[in-house]
Amino acid sequence: MNEEKSEKIYPIRTLHEFLSELNREWRSFKRGTMLSIVIISVLLVASVGVVYRIVRLGVEITDVVFVIVLGALLLYSLQAMVRQYRFFRKWGHRMALLVQLEEKLMSEKLGDENKPSQA
Repeated sequence: MNEEKSEKIYPIRTLHEFLSELNREWRSFKRGTMLSIVIISVLLVASVGVVYRIVRLGVEITDVVFVIVLGALLLYSLQAMVRQYRFFRKWGHRMALLVQLEEKLMSEKLGDENKPSQA
């Protein structure tokens, strides 16, 4: 009988593939965080204009409360995105160094395997 040996399925095939994929995703999330910071900043500037207009026109208090709550939430979101960006920048640098070290070790290992052994 021709039985095939079932292979274990692992989440990653090699450490190199894992680090390469992680590095690509890391950059993507870092760019997304920067975009979020820009969008939230624009919304905050726009909300200041809305508050000015509300105060000038003398509209209802519920509108003022809504804009103040919205501004507070935007400030919180901005703070969270800035902290997230700092995290990605700090650990992204470390990941890049790890990828470089791993590539250096791989090239050295491949170089050693290609050398003829002296017996």
